Amino acid sequence: MSAEAYRWRCACCGEENTGLPMDMAFGVPVTPDALDDAARSSFRQNDDFCEVRYASGKTDRFIRCLLPLPVPQLPDEFCFGVWMSVSERSWKVYRDGYDSGQYEDELCFGYLMHDIPEYPGSLLLHANVVFQPGSDRPKVFLHDADHPLVSAQRNGVDVTQIERWVALSHRT
Repeated sequence: MSAEAYRWRCACCGEENTGLPMDMAFGVPVTPDALDDAARSSFRQNDDFCEVRYASGKTDRFIRCLLPLPVPQLPDEFCFGVWMSVSERSWKVYRDGYDSGQYEDELCFGYLMHDIPEYPGSLLLHANVVFQPGSDRPKVFLHDADHPLVSAQRNGVDVTQIERWVALSHRT
């Protein structure tokens, strides 16, 4: 069965749906309102890059990526649009290759900047960020760890879990 043909009822609103969303995106990796005045005034973000410069001289750099999760019942994978914290060098490698899709390195290290629903403690999980050809967003592959999200990325998630995630998005 395809995600487009999948029929389900939303637990939040009770609406019957045909077609299961196969992606969800998180907002900014840091909340601008939680930053001090200097950092808030330096906060820069577009669809793919986010940067925060602090008065101390420290800079946080983030890139938008996809965290793929297999769905054994469907031919497609589910992807979370996530932000990853990366080093200055990795940020430069990605920015320099962004338009051409050609990168000096094929991957970098990053920290997941979100707590994924139903996977508490996923904030700051370690991962490889694998740059993709062309204009495709990098994919995130979590490092081995004793964490249920790592297991989900290896073994897959059930369509009912995706239904719950969609219902959560209705509540926000």
